[in-house]
Amino acid sequence: MPVSTMQTAMLPSLHRPPSSSRATWEPSSAPSPLLWALMSWFRKPTNLPQPPAFSSRDFANICNVVLMRYGELEEGIDVLDTDGNLVGSSKIAARHALLETALTRVVLPMPILVLPPIVMSMLEKTALLQARPRLLLPVHSLVCLAAFGLALPLAISLFPQMSEIETSQLEPEIAQATSSRTVVYNKGL
Repeated sequence: MPVSTMQTAMLPSLHRPPSSSRATWEPSSAPSPLLWALMSWFRKPTNLPQPPAFSSRDFANICNVVLMRYGELEEGIDVLDTDGNLVGSSKIAARHALLETALTRVVLPMPILVLPPIVMSMLEKTALLQARPRLLLPVHSLVCLAAFGLALPLAISLFPQMSEIETSQLEPEIAQATSSRTVVYNKGL
């Protein structure tokens, strides 16, 4: 049984009267508008997430990074010279680190939300899954696991863990504290 048929089979039928001989089906016993909207929403097969889902998820990820690491924006993060010696604490480097982390978190869920619906729409048409609908859930779980296994290394590798920044872009006191042209900082996760 395909997914859409399986989902609608679990919902109560609104087109036939109840089987009990004492109760009669009347329009007043129809579901509330909210229940009706939910039921019709579950019946519609959607393959890809809608753009508002992406934008709200991205906004939530960015807010999470900023709120959880707000102390770094206020105090700065440690920057090291090429020899690994501590040069100082930079608020500008902290801002760069938070931007890189936020972009990583925006990219991370994209393959997880996009790939499984595309792959599953192709796999659902195969004779194996049409003949054995009970395999649909395990196959979907494996496809999601594979997408997550692909997405995590991809997103984390967008920016190096120890990022470089030129001293000319940092605070003047840090630029004066080292003779190195660039310094490194830990961007975090």
